[in-house]
Amino acid sequence: MSDPSFDLDLTEKIKELDDLKNTFVALVSHELRTPLNLISGYLDLTLEELDKDPITARKYLEIVERNTHKLTRVVQELTDFTRLQLGKEITYLNPIPVGEAFIQTYDLLKPNIKKKEIDLQVELSREIQNLKYDGESLIILFRNLLSNAAKFSEQGGKVQVSGILEGDRLKIAIRDWAVPIPEDKRETIFEDFRQIENYLTRRYEGMGLGLAVARRTALFLGGNIQLVVRKDGNTFEIQLPLNHTS
Repeated sequence: MSDPSFDLDLTEKIKELDDLKNTFVALVSHELRTPLNLISGYLDLTLEELDKDPITARKYLEIVERNTHKLTRVVQELTDFTRLQLGKEITYLNPIPVGEAFIQTYDLLKPNIKKKEIDLQVELSREIQNLKYDGESLIILFRNLLSNAAKFSEQGGKVQVSGILEGDRLKIAIRDWAVPIPEDKRETIFEDFRQIENYLTRRYEGMGLGLAVARRTALFLGGNIQLVVRKDGNTFEIQLPLNHTS
């Protein structure tokens, strides 16, 4: 005779997975369809105006550029998420210095940071910059946390990156001066497909995977990500063990 509580738990788990699948399908449809339609439509308009009205054509190309960045972000989030879902082992076959990983990440995010006129302030000692971890994982951590800070910052806002060595841990803090995250959202933002706003009404692009992927990557490295909400913004702190460095 089966245990009724077990059957109930299984039913709830199946429903949870089904809801997650439906959310995933809705998010992919919403996040991919809109920019793809805009890119296609405005490229057609650009071709029509290219010779007749170059100024208008340029404006259309700027819309295409913005939506291309949105698509790139979505694909990056899905790629990182799939890597973790498949349980791909972090083997440290390609360890790189923290400083190099940060520079590579900045090069990826530079267009968006510049466009929003973000004042990016970085204070990482030479000792911290020379520490080595799995390169792909470092870039995932920096990319998701930096892009998150820039995305929610106001135009012309400020983002600070600083690091300290504390005991057997490396701690890198990424501070923004965006709206403080509400108390009831401070853990759910680390869950898959979660953002502060509803996916149909929110103002910001993305699958809601960035912070979830970042925390799980840090956990795979033997560390974690902690959130500290200040009165004037938010601080995401990457914590990594020093014994994983080379």
